[in-house]
Amino acid sequence: MEKNRLLEKAKAFIFDLDGTLVNSMWMWPEIDREFLNNRGFEVPADLKEEIDGLSMWDDAIYFKKRFGFKDTEQELIDIWNDMALHHYENDTPLKPGAKELLDYLKEKGIRTGLATSNSLVLCEASLKSNGVYDYFDAIVTSEDVVHGKPDPQCYQIAAERLGINPADCLVAEDLPAGLTAAKTAGMTAIAVEDDYSSIYDDEKHRLLDFYIRDFRELIP
Repeated sequence: MEKNRLLEKAKAFIFDLDGTLVNSMWMWPEIDREFLNNRGFEVPADLKEEIDGLSMWDDAIYFKKRFGFKDTEQELIDIWNDMALHHYENDTPLKPGAKELLDYLKEKGIRTGLATSNSLVLCEASLKSNGVYDYFDAIVTSEDVVHGKPDPQCYQIAAERLGINPADCLVAEDLPAGLTAAKTAGMTAIAVEDDYSSIYDDEKHRLLDFYIRDFRELIP
């Protein structure tokens, strides 16, 4: 099937947030650097590879184990939320064609969801700043799951909240962990181009069903 015909049969479309719906991945290496430097650590060369795609809770578990922090997981998440909130309120524009696709989904009555490894407070800040919060019928964040991506739980919960069979759901993702989660949930996985995740392009192409650079490619 051609990618511009996918929406003809789909009953739901579920977006990942960071790097997929909005351009936001650029900020996290800087937040990690500032956070670690403030605590007397340099950023390890393998940090990006180790934590990309993890939920904030799993990030916190990882940081506690690797760096020996005594903060609770929630305390670390609260710190990161505070550091990132201004950016999510002001500096996370929609990816190319996202607004047009959201308008199309709304017009056609296709249920729309969001499943992110991020926190609810940052997710809501970004959606509201872009004027698209009310487009979503269901939102699943890191607070809603026990197991983060690549586990399919977030997408299973999203499908349940949308009231749609997973086989009738399209998913847009930018990272291998998210694509794996979508495929394991039995959904069609669409990889979205993002400069931050370009180092994973080979792996993404092994996992995806379709690849896009602009969401308008999906509109018939």
